[in-house]
Amino acid sequence: MSEDVYGASRGFTVTHQRNVLDIDFSGIITASAFLTIQPTNPALRSIYLHSSPLLEINNVTLSSPTPVEPFLPTPASFTLSNPFQPLPIREPPIDIRSHPEIKRKIWSAMGERDEGELAISVSGGWVRLIHTPIPGTEDQTQVSFAPIQVQIDYQLVLGGDVVEGIVFRRPGDGGDEYQIPHMFLSPTTYDAARIWTPCVDNLWERCTWELEFIVPRYLEGGEPVPGEDACPVMVVSSGELMEQVTHPHDPNKVIFYYLQTNPTSVQHISFAAGPFEMLCVSADESHKPILAFCLPGELDMLKNSTSWLPRAMAFYAEMGSYPFTDFKTVFVNNPRTECSTSATLAILSSDLLHPPEVIEQAVEIRQVLSLALIQQWVGINIIQRTLADTWLINGLALYIQAQFIRNLLGNNEYRFRLKKDIDRCVIQDQGSQWPLCVPGIIDPPDANTTAFINLKAPLVLHILDRYIAKTGTSLGLSQVIPRIFVASLSDELQGNSLSTQYFFRQCRKVSGLDLQTFQDQWIFGSGCPRLAIRTNFIKKKLLVEFTVSQSQPANDFIQGLSDKLKKTAVWKRPTHFFEGSLTVRIHEADGAPFEHLVDIKTPTKTFPLPFNTKYKRTRRSGHIAARFNKMQDALAAGDTNDEEDEARLQAADRAGVFAYTPWEDEEERKRWRVAEWGEGEADQMLGEGGGYEWIRIDPECEWLAIIEYNEKPWCWISQLQGDRDVIAQLEAINRMRAFPSPVIASELARTVLVKNYYYRVRMEAARALAQYNVSECDYIGYFLVLKLFQTLFCLSPSNPDAEAPEMECRPLPNDFSSFSDYFVKKSLIAAMPDLRDMATRTVWKNVRQILLDLLRSNDNTGNEFSDSHYLASVVTAIGNAFTYGSGNQSLNETERESEMALLKESMDALDRAMTMDRLVPSYHNLVTKAGLQTYIKSILAGQRTNDARLLLSYTREGNFEPIRMVAFDGLLLCKPPGRSVALDKYLMEVVRSDHSLTIRRHVARGLSESILMTLALGEITVPQPGVVEDENNEAREKRYEAQNTAIVRAIRKDFNKKMDVKQFIQDSLMESFISPDHEVRFAMLKAAEIVSGSISEPLPGNIITLQTPTLENAPALPTPKIRISMGSAEIRSDAQGYGFPVIDAPVMPGGTAAPLKITLNPNMNMIQPTQKKKERVIQQQKRGLSENDFKAITIALQKLNAQKTSFWFRQPVDPVRDAAPDYAAIIKNPMDLKTISAKLDAGMYANRQEFVADVKLIIANCYTYNVTPSSPVRKAGEAFEKFFTVLWSKTEHTLSSSAAAAQQAAMASQQPVIPPAPILVPSIAEATLPAPKNNSVKFKVKPPKSVTIDTSVTEHVPPMAPPPIPTSKKSALAAVIASSGTGGTKSPDKPPVPAFPTSEKPSKKRKEPSKSRNDLDDILGAEVDAIEQRRPSSKEDDFDDLLEIKPPTKKIKIPLPAPSPVPTSTVKSTPTPLPITMPKSVSVSVPRNRTKSPEKPTGLKIKSSTPTIPPATVDTKPNIKKIKTKPLPMPMPTEGKKSSSVERTASPAIPPPPIPAPALPTAKAPVGDAIGYQPTTRIPPADLPPTVQNTASMKNKRGKNLIALLIKEPAAIIFLRPVDPIMDGCPTYLDEIKNPMDFSTINKKIDNRKYKTLGQFARDVELVFANCRQFNPPGEITQCADSVESVYWREWPKVASSKMTPDEKKAIGLLIIQALKNPLSEWFRYPVDPVALGIPQYFQIIPPEDARDLTLIKNKFDKGQYREAKHIDEDVELMLENARVFNGDGPVVDAANGLGRWWTSQRAKMD
Repeated sequence: MSEDVYGASRGFTVTHQRNVLDIDFSGIITASAFLTIQPTNPALRSIYLHSSPLLEINNVTLSSPTPVEPFLPTPASFTLSNPFQPLPIREPPIDIRSHPEIKRKIWSAMGERDEGELAISVSGGWVRLIHTPIPGTEDQTQVSFAPIQVQIDYQLVLGGDVVEGIVFRRPGDGGDEYQIPHMFLSPTTYDAARIWTPCVDNLWERCTWELEFIVPRYLEGGEPVPGEDACPVMVVSSGELMEQVTHPHDPNKVIFYYLQTNPTSVQHISFAAGPFEMLCVSADESHKPILAFCLPGELDMLKNSTSWLPRAMAFYAEMGSYPFTDFKTVFVNNPRTECSTSATLAILSSDLLHPPEVIEQAVEIRQVLSLALIQQWVGINIIQRTLADTWLINGLALYIQAQFIRNLLGNNEYRFRLKKDIDRCVIQDQGSQWPLCVPGIIDPPDANTTAFINLKAPLVLHILDRYIAKTGTSLGLSQVIPRIFVASLSDELQGNSLSTQYFFRQCRKVSGLDLQTFQDQWIFGSGCPRLAIRTNFIKKKLLVEFTVSQSQPANDFIQGLSDKLKKTAVWKRPTHFFEGSLTVRIHEADGAPFEHLVDIKTPTKTFPLPFNTKYKRTRRSGHIAARFNKMQDALAAGDTNDEEDEARLQAADRAGVFAYTPWEDEEERKRWRVAEWGEGEADQMLGEGGGYEWIRIDPECEWLAIIEYNEKPWCWISQLQGDRDVIAQLEAINRMRAFPSPVIASELARTVLVKNYYYRVRMEAARALAQYNVSECDYIGYFLVLKLFQTLFCLSPSNPDAEAPEMECRPLPNDFSSFSDYFVKKSLIAAMPDLRDMATRTVWKNVRQILLDLLRSNDNTGNEFSDSHYLASVVTAIGNAFTYGSGNQSLNETERESEMALLKESMDALDRAMTMDRLVPSYHNLVTKAGLQTYIKSILAGQRTNDARLLLSYTREGNFEPIRMVAFDGLLLCKPPGRSVALDKYLMEVVRSDHSLTIRRHVARGLSESILMTLALGEITVPQPGVVEDENNEAREKRYEAQNTAIVRAIRKDFNKKMDVKQFIQDSLMESFISPDHEVRFAMLKAAEIVSGSISEPLPGNIITLQTPTLENAPALPTPKIRISMGSAEIRSDAQGYGFPVIDAPVMPGGTAAPLKITLNPNMNMIQPTQKKKERVIQQQKRGLSENDFKAITIALQKLNAQKTSFWFRQPVDPVRDAAPDYAAIIKNPMDLKTISAKLDAGMYANRQEFVADVKLIIANCYTYNVTPSSPVRKAGEAFEKFFTVLWSKTEHTLSSSAAAAQQAAMASQQPVIPPAPILVPSIAEATLPAPKNNSVKFKVKPPKSVTIDTSVTEHVPPMAPPPIPTSKKSALAAVIASSGTGGTKSPDKPPVPAFPTSEKPSKKRKEPSKSRNDLDDILGAEVDAIEQRRPSSKEDDFDDLLEIKPPTKKIKIPLPAPSPVPTSTVKSTPTPLPITMPKSVSVSVPRNRTKSPEKPTGLKIKSSTPTIPPATVDTKPNIKKIKTKPLPMPMPTEGKKSSSVERTASPAIPPPPIPAPALPTAKAPVGDAIGYQPTTRIPPADLPPTVQNTASMKNKRGKNLIALLIKEPAAIIFLRPVDPIMDGCPTYLDEIKNPMDFSTINKKIDNRKYKTLGQFARDVELVFANCRQFNPPGEITQCADSVESVYWREWPKVASSKMTPDEKKAIGLLIIQALKNPLSEWFRYPVDPVALGIPQYFQIIPPEDARDLTLIKNKFDKGQYREAKHIDEDVELMLENARVFNGDGPVVDAANGLGRWWTSQRAKMD
């Protein structure tokens, strides 16, 4: 979301922020923030800022130092809220099963947190307009909002607490007594900046900054003692250091002043403070300064690690000037992220620093730090316009960084990484990923999505660069990126925010190409294509037939999903076809490459590619190919010519580059067992005649695609030997893996030996050799890997001709001076564990012995480089080698003992290596880390005892963080939750109080993951359903869903036995709810969801709404709502110059000024007959829209939305969602029904003709865009036009014919109006509501309103109202005001206030029609009532509402008597009052929403209205009113929503009519907008079995059959699927129906076994009918409900019957037969014979009458002695229980348990 949108929604922007921070390294920050606020909305009354609840706000001061009428600093009222309050204590209590409720509360609190925790009131004149002179003119001025200065004094006290966003490192924290004190910011979430300052924590709120830091001069404090070294404290911050001065009041402190003049978001402001040492990496005038900072003792490593930064700065500066003044890097201890980038500053982990002898870390720090530097251009200075443009910012930074890596490490490294990234991308993007750009997203991408964006985005930019450079007129993105950088520096780029549209517009300007297709395929679409290539060389025509077939795995994946999943997955917009040109490079017979471009526009096409050489014979590259070429030369010795000689020379040249000279000796070839092609392969090569050597497809990586291309193996060998491109060599090695041939293995070995190959290619060849350790190749891979390692890195063997099992490898002393050989050596070591005996799956014994020798014989004394990474790779290889397979079963005793001795030897060697690493630590404890991982593997493989003590020692604080994380992973894998109560308690304590937030989060996430890992390890068994052949997608999805359900049930069943674990998780979940860390909170919530089921959130208490009379003491009016006008003669300038009016007041005794009392309308009782209050104009009619036009438009809109063909026109067209990317280009004035409705609500229509024009514009747009007559949208538009024409013609006729009637009604309205009959209103104190006893009209009104302004204060302070409270808190405030401000009642002795005539004050209700009704009212009917009730009140009329005499609506909780079913009758109000005794303490509550309970009436709603009495119907008789029984509302807790519109406000002067207490019905009440009808209730048949109250267990098949019968009913068509408020034209449906239900939902709940009892099932079925009657008035729709309900009543007895149906009998009979055949039933098939079995005491333990067996059960079943299925289950369970009781344990009990589980599972399938 852009900055403009955010600023408009807040009502202000921040233009400048200044922070003064006094930092105490004990964990305290005392600070002041000065924010310059620029209002953008005149209605701004409060400023909402983001501020952590941990900040202690001491004072907030406002000022407005404008040149004209400045406002001096004034204290302001403010509130600081914490949305995450402790969970309430209630009954039933909140526990682990309440995780759905806790999740809802978390999301609600996060939403409230995003609005801002700190509210500052600016009401009372702070938002004002000022006139400022225009520069360069004398008399001209401009009007603008006056800026507001906000000063916030606060303090952050952390001490040793760990919070997100800021880190204090203190000695002793985390067990490190030698920790150097320092602090820094380390955010890991997008909203972490609020922890250190109040701000607008938003990426798009950018302003300039001033930062002042006050720190001790020296870390030790005070002045240093002579002779002692002192550590001066430095502060490194975003911005430019302007000065460093001594504190004016404390000489032991120093102030660092930084200034950031570029507008920057608070999320890009960071700082660090500590005793840092500084290094000026570069101060070259050619680029900006580069400074590096580190902690004491790390300066040498800092110099070595950052020496290359000037080269990076110079490279990036060629694309555009550096946007800031300098670049600073700070290395600190254990930050939360490896690198945190902010404006001019990067805070990095000191673990990235490395000495010169460490090889691997040099590459990693260049990768991390070069990205941090380019992010200063793209990511800090230039940000994304919206969240959808995140891909562009991340992609540009990574793309430019890749260009620098090419410059720094070479083209081979760049292309190797490019190929690897493409392979990873196409594997991931197969249907599960979203497009790079998803317009309209509102949430930032999560970690997984961000990782995929960072992978794919730079690749897409790479192919865009190639596309522009290949087909355009420019050099690619090298001309686009500098333009963007220049635009950001010249303010041409608005807000320095870059959008996808702007970027491609620049690309189009540079290249002149239309890139819309490219965007649709790669940016707005997902997926990568699969290209299947086939080639055929035609010798006669001298051409290659090149066939390309394209398929879309992503599209196929989504199409294969079920309809349910497809609805969501289709929004991933998989690209259906990729167009573009594909480069094909053919290396012809003479080796010369020729490129061809094939244009792919169809899924399959064959392209004829001509040959460009006349040379007829293929010349293979390399040594083996040269030997084959000699055979060809011998056959054509007489046909040689100069052309052949030239080709031979070229082949020799290519062979020489990658040749291995020693293999030219035949003896050496035999020693290496070099294989050659056989006669068959030679014949095939001869048969080629004169084809090509190899073909490269997409050599420049211009496609992100899976390329399937099968070629002969010698072609790949030629490509490996002849093509110098790293990608070509890598492709050849990957393709050669598919050919298990000794010749291929020999070529891979030669590749490892030849050092002219790039070292990464040699590494890939070494790893590929392990695949040839198969019998088809005579285990040549086993031999070659050891032979290579022996030749390159070992002493000369005593027997060079030894075979692999006898081969000896005595390693040479380490020498890593050749980096390429060093990495190849590590690759060969990593390949050794893959050399295993295929029979036993165990690594060859000789290989394991060699690995142990490498560890024991490691000699690094003469090596100048560190061997930490090398030893770690050896330890890892040993772990992999000794934990592979378990083939000891086939060994004899001697071999088994030898294997055990070797295993013990390996364990001892690893233990020695870890012990040595503790004494002499390796770099980053890499050896210990690898040893722990190996230790964990051996435990999981069963080779070590599962003893957690070693792992536990490494989890303690004080160890290196990566080591602790590995140890915790081992604990959670080897001892998952539930194994040890003490260990579980320890883990929870780590989550709660560890000093490392990274460890807390890691352990919290690992808890849930380890629980799921128990499934993979087989500790929790889950019954696996069988696979059904030829099942459709829906059935497969159901099977998967059932399998997932079974997994969840199995886990929860297992943890139901582990109550200690559940209690620990529950306690942690409760504590994490109020913790400041989101990740821990969500991790514990996930763990709770896994181990525990859920319960529904309880409903709140009963709330009853009553219309009560107005009391004497009305609540005080809010300040902003009252405007006071005073004469100019009474106004003078105040003494302090605030510019507010000061009124002279009489001086009271004592010298104090008397408070001024201003009474508004003091003569309220003296109503002038001639004065008439101005009628309120509702929002929709503010432009003069007549009442009749408004009604006609409203009803027409309802009918248009309900019409089926209006589906396409109900909402605005979304180019992405509706697949219409060019819609905005064609349709310049879009329109839709939703926009029309919004314009109507906003009062933008002056007459109905404007409405008709908009509807016709919808139709015209439809015809314009959908030109094809067969288009379904165009057909819908034609039907829509026809429907509207008929509808509006009738409406126009009605409106025109009613004009005369309206004039007559206007004439009649001039007659005098007789007031309505008066009704006596009792006070609440009387505790009764009696009926009126006479005809006089008596009602209470509010007293005269007055406002008192106290002018007795000595200092003039601008009026300051309390800060507005957020919406979610208004209900609670309303309750407080109502209970405190209306507590008094008027004395009955006071005379009544005279009544107002109805003509003086019209009711705010809809006017009653006059006696002469017009035709329009006949057409509109009762729908007008609903429309008027839904009409929102205008905010402009709030002040008028305050002056009106209107009883406020109050909702009072009162106890009600139990309702008794008394029929409704006509009640006269005169004789019988209704006493309602009210408690002394009346609690007032304002519910957020209301719904109805489907079962019990628990509340009473009393409504009243005041009809205007027509003149012709007035008499003086007592009021006689028919009292309709009202249904009983049940409040529902729906946060954030207002109460339903059914709660109408009563008319001012008429109290609620009395209702007899007995007449309380039990019928359900309507929810939503009442429109004058009462839902009907049908009485079920008297003999109907219990439905909702039925507690019998659910019978799923019967339920399915019942729903199937109901669905077949024609009238059930409206109940088949959930109601779609938009599609079905009922936008208020979900507001009124809080528990929607339909038959498809019921079917799904049956399939998921959600129903436990028949009553639950019946409740949902009856809810379908109840919702229908509740929402719809009696008519055709409710008749459909009646019809289907009749079928339901007819079929329900069959469902509720306890007797088995014939189908059930048949199924159970088959089940008994299956049980007899089950092997587990061997002990239970026949009656127990105590004599034959030798157990004479059997019937003494098991009574004979309780003896059961399967034969007896079958006989009883055949005789029909079982009426219910549960009786059979009881007998089976009794049979199994007898076995358990008699046997105790043993095989019989095991069989009983197994048979019981089998029976239960089969019965569950039947039910």
